Amino acid sequence: MSHNQPPPPGPYGGGPGPYGGAQPNPYGGGQQPAEPNPYAQAPGYGYPQAHPPQGYGYPQQAGPYGQPPYPAPPAAGGGGNRTKIIAVTVAGLVVVGAIVTGAVVLSGGDEGPKAMKLVTPKTLDDGTYTLDKGTDDLDNEGTSVQGSMPEGATSVLAQYKRSDDDNSGLAFSGMYGDISDPDTVRDEMFKGFAGGDGSPTVERKRKRFRPEGADGPSVECEVVRLYDRIYAPACVWAEETDAAMVLDVNAENTSLSDADMESFAKVTAGIYQETRKPA
Repeated sequence: MSHNQPPPPGPYGGGPGPYGGAQPNPYGGGQQPAEPNPYAQAPGYGYPQAHPPQGYGYPQQAGPYGQPPYPAPPAAGGGGNRTKIIAVTVAGLVVVGAIVTGAVVLSGGDEGPKAMKLVTPKTLDDGTYTLDKGTDDLDNEGTSVQGSMPEGATSVLAQYKRSDDDNSGLAFSGMYGDISDPDTVRDEMFKGFAGGDGSPTVERKRKRFRPEGADGPSVECEVVRLYDRIYAPACVWAEETDAAMVLDVNAENTSLSDADMESFAKVTAGIYQETRKPA
């Protein structure tokens, strides 16, 4: 080999990385870069241009329920790309929830509860979370699943940042319309976390909560692990008028004991009240 000839590219070497080449590998064969930048060539929060959607908006060669490929995990100890990695994680999971919901919305009848719609306020949980990107913002970046929704269903997506920590955030993914089988919607939304390359692993199984008592919403939550490092509570509500998934991505939650599922169920119950309005 000539001294002037560059070495052959490795998973994160001098050649194209796992997101710049023809055969992406979200986990890079188990190797992690010191300071990854996997998003430079990935448009639309993980939707490669080479793989247009099909059916209910499911990207080709993606995981079950239309999961977009997940980016490489952040390097230990943080770094300059940490905020970006967390933000893209939130956005990617927002889309997962919305696609899952859209796939199982069923036709409702003329009779039923009063119609509701979902909104995304500028802040949630008494200012803990500040809106970073709403449905229109994400749509302008190529992140939208409205085209995959059944007739009469409206998708609502939002990415929030913690007001005290830009490295952390919250994903809100929901829809409103007639839902004849809310239990199925809830089950399928949780299934969006299971199976497929790059999918989060469930570390604490689902549990049902009623943080505001019998008159309040029924919220089911589980804890998933992201990047083998971040533990994130995920909570879902599903009713005949609307359903949503809320995911707490906190960069400081690096052990299972850090992820308080019951506490986040209370946060989700508050978000339920803040985001649901009469249609």
